[in-house]
Amino acid sequence: MIKLLTYLFIISLTSCVQQNANLQVSGQATLFERIGGIPVLTVVVSETIDSAAQHPKLERTFKGIKLATLKESVVNQLCVLSGGDCKYEGETMKNSHADLKITTAEFELFVQAMRDSLNRHVATREKNELLKLLAPMKRDIVHQNN
Repeated sequence: MIKLLTYLFIISLTSCVQQNANLQVSGQATLFERIGGIPVLTVVVSETIDSAAQHPKLERTFKGIKLATLKESVVNQLCVLSGGDCKYEGETMKNSHADLKITTAEFELFVQAMRDSLNRHVATREKNELLKLLAPMKRDIVHQNN
């Protein structure tokens, strides 16, 4: 009887270990890992913010902002949102955009700059997953529907 219980226990344990190994092999990587981690997020954020800060219809929202600090904060935020182990210590989207009076048109121009950069550096599936995570932020960023 003890031999049978030991045998069943070993089979059960082996099965659990095999299932865990299969999960790791079968692509259970986080979105953060699939995107390419910090190096890719850093490039995407840098390109997006540089493009937006230089766009005639968006530049007003970046005046007086330390772009390097903003970029670092956004990279950390995207890292956390996509499953990385970074820490985001910045303001909420609502608080950080409250006085900027960002319009829907401005928001859409910024999103397009991000899409353009993501298209250059990230696969379509991962790009869409990231944009889906970011979409709910619109209600906290846009304060005018012009």
